[in-house]
Amino acid sequence: MSLGFRSPEPPPAEDFCTRLKTMLEAAKDGFSPVKGEATTRMITGHEKKYFKATLKFVDGHECYINDVSSYPECECLLETDTRITEKLSNSYESYKKQIQECLGHEWVIVEKDSTNDYYLKGTKYKKLVAHENITGKKVKFHLYIYSSMIEKKRIVELKFEGIGKK
Repeated sequence: MSLGFRSPEPPPAEDFCTRLKTMLEAAKDGFSPVKGEATTRMITGHEKKYFKATLKFVDGHECYINDVSSYPECECLLETDTRITEKLSNSYESYKKQIQECLGHEWVIVEKDSTNDYYLKGTKYKKLVAHENITGKKVKFHLYIYSSMIEKKRIVELKFEGIGKK
């Protein structure tokens, strides 16, 4: 029996790439260009200040920018489920492919899983780690498939690390 809930639809690949590049540029400026309304999120029993990003990757899922100017981060939900399902794994693989096709040689991209990351041993979780191929301060982001304590679900998420105040 369907309750009328639909999984959010991912954007077409060209839209995803455009949004990804927009978010990466915003990360260089502490996410100021995409910082929207102030909000709070409950994390480990405490309310934390965040901002909703004006840019979304998937309708129905928000991107949240933390309120830490010295270490800005933006977390964007892409897909959720109650466990690691084929749908969730396929979503992760699809976004991984889009990221690899979107970004050029100016990015270093490495996938971590239970075979090459001690902290992921014995799990089905994966993460794609990408950072600018430059010296000095650089933007970094992760594509994760993991169990979120905040969402209380298994999720596919993009997490961007911006450049903090100097």
